[in-house]
Amino acid sequence: FRSEEVRRGSAPSVKCYNCLHSSEGAPSRSFMSLKREVPSYSKYTLSEETREYLKKPTFDIWHWEANEMLCLMEHMYHELGLINEFSINPIVLKRWLLCVQENYQNNPFHNFRHCFCVTQMMYGMIHLCNLQSFMSRADVGILLTACVCHDVDHPGYNNTYQVNARTELAIRYNDISPLENHHCAVTFQILSNPECNIFANVDKATFKKIRLGMIKLILATDMARHSDILSRFK
Repeated sequence: FRSEEVRRGSAPSVKCYNCLHSSEGAPSRSFMSLKREVPSYSKYTLSEETREYLKKPTFDIWHWEANEMLCLMEHMYHELGLINEFSINPIVLKRWLLCVQENYQNNPFHNFRHCFCVTQMMYGMIHLCNLQSFMSRADVGILLTACVCHDVDHPGYNNTYQVNARTELAIRYNDISPLENHHCAVTFQILSNPECNIFANVDKATFKKIRLGMIKLILATDMARHSDILSRFK
């Protein structure tokens, strides 16, 4: 894939919403500038082998650098028809992906590679299970976007720590899924920036559906709810 990429240029920088964190893992302030410029691609090409491999749950996520993961995630939105479904400006998609990446912290586990891993697995499941035959394209887009954002700005300390240490996040969200609520909040802070809003061209009713769907999905990633959610499938 590296050999298939065209040399990247540069574009005007945009703001993102990366929080500074205290030693206890709670955000202390927000609204930082984007750490690097938005990449500009005149054109990039993936081989048929790479495109088909990306669709498989067995895809190896460890062999790809950060910019390559961004390109692969961008391809998912194009291949699934989400650009047309939500009338996404391709340049805004690039800005949004980069802004999301910058807001994943350099944690041992909850980092941008984990974001890519979860997103690629869902992309693989969409194809493996032919989910587009059972779900609308809009719902597929909500599902994929929730995967991209599900752990954004994770401080590296779990909910149990947040509650026991009475961190700012635990206080803000009354000990109720503080991390997951924070991920949702940061996600929509990023989308509130017009330069990063991939849903800027949808109507109010559609955006409301997107917002409700993504919040529901991200909040469901709280492992404290896992047994309850799993029991509903039995």
